[in-house]
This record gives sequence, C-alpha cells and structure tokens, in this order.
Amino acid sequence: MSDEEGLSLEDVGTGGEETAPEGKKAGFLPSFLIRILKWVAIGLGFVILGVTTTVITFRIVNQNRSATALPTLSEEYQATRPPLQYDDTLEEIRGVTSDEEPGIFSAKISMGFDAESKTVAFELSARKREIQNIVFLYLSGRTKAELRPDRYTQILEDLKNNINKVMREGKLKEVAFREFVVAQ
Repeated sequence: MSDEEGLSLEDVGTGGEETAPEGKKAGFLPSFLIRILKWVAIGLGFVILGVTTTVITFRIVNQNRSATALPTLSEEYQATRPPLQYDDTLEEIRGVTSDEEPGIFSAKISMGFDAESKTVAFELSARKREIQNIVFLYLSGRTKAELRPDRYTQILEDLKNNINKVMREGKLKEVAFREFVVAQ
C-alpha cells in the first residue's frame, strides 16, 4: 500500500467520488457541499423525529378524551349562576317586634326560583297567604337588635329555609328584600 491509496477520514461518507488530479473537481458536487448537506439532513431527521414523537405522545394521552367535552362544574364552583325568576306578588308585611318596647317593621320580599320551574310559580301563588304568615311570624318574633342591617343575610336565609319547608313542588333559591324598615 502506498501513501496515495491510504484511507482518508475526510472522504468518508461523501460517496463514490473519483480521485482526480489536483486542481480538478471530481464528482458532481464538491466535498464541502456534501458535508453541509449531510449535516442539514441529520438536523432535519432530528426535527422530524421530534415532531413525530410529540404527535404520537399527544394522541396516546388524549385517546379517550373528547376535544370539545369540558368537565362539568358543580354549582358551588361556577362563576355565575343562571338568572332566577322572581315572584313579587306578596303584599307588604307590617308588624311589631318582640321587644319590651316594640318597634314597627315593614317588609316587601321577592322569592327567586329556577326560571324553568313552572310548578314552583303555581305553588307560590297557591301558598301566597301561608308564605305571608310565615314571614310575618318570623319577623315579629325577633327583636329590633336581631333585625339590624348586619343580620339581613341571615334573616333572608332563615326566611328561605322556613318557606322551603312548606313547599312541595320545588324549592326557592333565594329570598330578597325589596324594602325592609324597622322603626321605633
């Protein structure tokens, strides 16, 4: 073996180039262009491999999930609730408090229920006087101190629970004051 026929590491992978005398180009493309194309092909292969792996992984992970199906949230975690329908047919309720020196109260309330529930609206209409009496007895059993504005939330919750106890067809979602006054 002579030195001219020795294996050159720089020519590895360049294909079947013919050896040419110095100053002349051998083969179709120069060797530096072939090296650049080789590295571009390797890089492109890695990109294709990465994209393929990512697509396959996402398909396996999301195999049993529907893209449009969102998890349902319970009512207590929903940001907004659906609008309620209100019944404002109760007349103004007036009475006196249970203090030793009684105060006078006047209340107008609205009762909120699900808009789709027509049976609740009919039952509220049928129980109008009974509900008025429940509100009257509740408020007249309290003192002026118990009917202060800082207790309104608790009063409304108690009224809702007391009214719901007599309801058969559905339940109230909310009771709201339209007007509430306690005077000496």
